Amino acid sequence: MIKPGIVKIGDKEYKTVAYRVNEFRDSAIYKGWSIMTEIVKIDDEQCVIKTQIITSDNKIVATGHAQEFRKASRLNGTSYLEVCETSSIGRALAVLGLSGSEFASADEVINAMHQQKNPILQQTTQGDIEDVIKEINKADSVDELMGIYKEASTKFDKVSLAKLKTYLTDRKNELEA
Repeated sequence: MIKPGIVKIGDKEYKTVAYRVNEFRDSAIYKGWSIMTEIVKIDDEQCVIKTQIITSDNKIVATGHAQEFRKASRLNGTSYLEVCETSSIGRALAVLGLSGSEFASADEVINAMHQQKNPILQQTTQGDIEDVIKEINKADSVDELMGIYKEASTKFDKVSLAKLKTYLTDRKNELEA
C-alpha cells in the first residue's frame, strides 16, 4: 500500500510537494531552516519563481526554479502563480535531497502529462484574426474554408474561433449561392 502523499505513476513512485514540505518541517536536521520563494517574472502569460532553502545561519543550500504558463491548463488559468510556486518549492527540496526515488514531484509529473495531452494554445491577437479573415475572403471553395477553419482550430482559443465561424458561415453561403 502506498502512503498518503506518495503517488504511483507508471512503475515509479513520486512524492507530492506537500509531502516533501512536511518531511522538511518535521526533520530535526532542518530545524530553523527556511524555504524562501521569489517571483522572478510575472505577466499575463507566465510566471517564473525561484525557491531557496536557507540554513539557520543564512547559507543557501538548495535552489529550485519553475515556470508556468497561464494558458497551460484550466487550473493555471486562475492559479498559475500558485502552481508555479509549488513546483519551485518541490524542485528546491529535491535539490536538498527530499525527493524519494525521483527528482520530479508527483505534482510536476501529473502537470506535464496533462500539458502533453492539452497543448498550449497561442494567444490570439486581433491581427491573427484579421489574417484568417483575409484567407476566408480569398477562399474559392467550401473545402478550402474547412481547411482554414481546421488549421485555426488547432491554434486559436474558443472565443476567437467563434468570431471566425461567423465569417466562415457567411463566406460559405456566398460560395454556395
